[in-house]
Amino acid sequence: MNKVLSSFFILAFTLPLWAETQNCKISSERPVKLLSAEMNRSFKTLKKLDPPVYYMSYMYTDAVYRSMYAQYGGISSRSEFFYPQLDVQVRVGSPEMDNTRKLKNSQDDYSVISGGMPALDGDGTSFTRAVWRLTQKAVEQAQQDYGRVQADVQGASQRLDNSPDFVFPAVSSYCFTREFPSFDWDALEKMLVKVSRQVQGNPVVLDSNFYFSAMLGHRYFVDSRGTRLKQPIIDFRIQYSLYGKTADGLELERGQAYNIVSAEDIPTEAALSAAVAESVKELETLYRAPLAEPITAPTILKSRAMGVFVHEVLGHRMEGHRQKEDSFGRTFTSKLGQQVTAPFISVVDDAALQSFNGEPLRGFYEYDDEGVKSQPVVMIENGVLKNFLMSSSPIKGFPVSNGHGRRSDGKRAVARMGNTRVVASETVSYDELEKMLVEEIQRQGKPYGFIIEDLSGGFTMTDTNSPQVFKLEPRYVYRVYPDGRKEVIRGADIVGTPLVSFSQIIAAADDDAVFNGNCGAESGWVPVSAISPSVLLKTLEIEHTAKSAVKPPILPPPDAVKKGGKK
Repeated sequence: MNKVLSSFFILAFTLPLWAETQNCKISSERPVKLLSAEMNRSFKTLKKLDPPVYYMSYMYTDAVYRSMYAQYGGISSRSEFFYPQLDVQVRVGSPEMDNTRKLKNSQDDYSVISGGMPALDGDGTSFTRAVWRLTQKAVEQAQQDYGRVQADVQGASQRLDNSPDFVFPAVSSYCFTREFPSFDWDALEKMLVKVSRQVQGNPVVLDSNFYFSAMLGHRYFVDSRGTRLKQPIIDFRIQYSLYGKTADGLELERGQAYNIVSAEDIPTEAALSAAVAESVKELETLYRAPLAEPITAPTILKSRAMGVFVHEVLGHRMEGHRQKEDSFGRTFTSKLGQQVTAPFISVVDDAALQSFNGEPLRGFYEYDDEGVKSQPVVMIENGVLKNFLMSSSPIKGFPVSNGHGRRSDGKRAVARMGNTRVVASETVSYDELEKMLVEEIQRQGKPYGFIIEDLSGGFTMTDTNSPQVFKLEPRYVYRVYPDGRKEVIRGADIVGTPLVSFSQIIAAADDDAVFNGNCGAESGWVPVSAISPSVLLKTLEIEHTAKSAVKPPILPPPDAVKKGGKK
């Protein structure tokens, strides 16, 4: 068994591995100059209102969007557009209580005033006027919201955590301009169209999507405290998904995604073709596979699947702002300083990591969406809960942001994950982990256990009016028998509760891998990454997957008829 000193692990994660040095002067950036001038002009008056505006921020996004979808060997859609956008955040009242406080018995949509912007042409008058209009709307909305908060507080019970609604972020200045790689979009389209033809004629593949989506540009942040930032945006993915359905209505899916930062990250046609061929083979295997049966049994979560598991089950419960919401289940709120998982497991979120073992990480950012420098946060150290992910909404014991305020366009930032890494201080080889699985199956006298190869996500309940449970959807599962024999099964879901499930980890492998994806919550969809080794759980509960009541198509695809000669 390999052992890694935890103290070295903690030291390594206090240093950003790929921090980018500034290469431009923020005061010379035209959007920053125009936004700053209007911010200063507006704030002088707005802070004198009753109730006063005590904080403002602008987020200006200047980017080009591209996408292309291919199906059945042809392009189904293609788009390219430029949509400069400004989001205006206004806080009315005071940090102790402002317009953003969540009302009792309400569902806050966390929206901010947002709108498209004119081009930065001429003397900038049209741009500045658009800023003024959006600011006016944001102030009016914030004052109305603050009035509702004041009325709500009059009849609200005492809060479990009466921390302020906001803490001023530190003032920062950062400027980084990126020269974006030159991508051959035509060649990429042709490759995706060509590879999409591989699934033609296969009756098991009922539908498919081959596509890329790209957002390339820069984002500017200006606030009333003096923070001025410019950061590059490169959100580029190539992805394909294959879909099938069994006679009993169970829907099947296989696919692959590639996160792109440079032209070298684009898979070759040969590599993409081989990946598609493997996915087709897996879909065919699932189509013939036996159904899962409900059971609790020893289970290996393979590395990427474990990354998704930690993200879904632990992640939202580690977001700081939730700990002071009375409607939140607070599963881990009182567990600080307590053992919550195996003593050889630590969990860190470090958004400053750009890549891992050469693979780009989608969760990378230098400054969060509230203008705070990203920081590595050790959430769990040697099995003990240590920290929460914090935005500028403080909670008891955590008075400041640690750089995890995140959002999508048009939304208000809350604490969210970035690059979440599971680190095991004691590991074995993956082959040894499978041997340990078989031994655990035998020791428990179970008819079989499981290896979960791929996990797509699911849902987790966090409100007090719901049970604190999760349900996740594996896409590819092996049933493992006491003699070591394996067979693929279909229709298995993972269910459980966070505190019990995390306490079941008994071993980990040395095969760390990356999952790149997107996470949705009240502040919108944000790109995230998870890095993890494979782990063995003493027990995990499996239940049936929900299936469709609609049977597969009556007729096979027309190309399958042509190639097969008959149905």
